[in-house]
Amino acid sequence: GPLRQTLEWTSSVLSPWVYHLLGHDAFHSHSWPWRLERFSSHCFLRIRRTELFDILAEYPDSLPAIRELTEALDRSAEGAEGGAARTAGYLSLAQEWKKALTSRVLHPGAQTHQIIDVYVTAIKVLREMDPNSGELLQVVTRPVREYLRGRKDTVRCIVTSLTDEENGGDLYEELKRQDAKPLEEAQLDEEDEE
Repeated sequence: GPLRQTLEWTSSVLSPWVYHLLGHDAFHSHSWPWRLERFSSHCFLRIRRTELFDILAEYPDSLPAIRELTEALDRSAEGAEGGAARTAGYLSLAQEWKKALTSRVLHPGAQTHQIIDVYVTAIKVLREMDPNSGELLQVVTRPVREYLRGRKDTVRCIVTSLTDEENGGDLYEELKRQDAKPLEEAQLDEEDEE
C-alpha cells in the first residue's frame, strides 16, 4: 500500500541522499535511518488525516488503509518517549476524527438513521485500530453519543435498526451474526434478577 511505498522510497532514495550528505559516521551515530522512517510515517499520517471520514465511510473496503494508519502511528512513535508518543499520536488522530464526524454528520440536515450507521461503523473502525484500550473509541464517539441523545427519533431509529429485516442496517446485521447470543441464552446480570 501507500505506506509501504513511502517507506521503500525513504529507504531507497531519501536515506542514501542523507547518507551521502552527512557521511557514514554522522549518519549512523545519530540514528538517521530510524529518524527518516519515523518522519516518513509521520508525514504519511498528516496526509491521511485529511481522508479520515472517507476511510470510515468506505469501511470495510478501507480496512487496508485502517491497518496502514495503525502501522504508521506505531512507526512514527517508535523509540520516542516510550508509549507517550504513541498515545499522543492516537489522541491527535482522535481529535481529527472527532472534527471530521462533527462537521460531516452532526448537524440537523443529517438523518438519525444515517448518524447511527456512521456511529456503528466508527465503532468497528476504531476497535480495529485500537483493540485494547478503547481510549480512541471514547474520544471520537463521545460527541456522536451526546448528539444522538438530543434527537427525538433516536430510540425509534435504533429499534427499527434492530428489528427491520429489510432496512435494518448495521445494527440488524450485528444481531444476525452467527456468534451473537439470542436473548434467551444471554446471561442476566444482578440488576435483571431483582
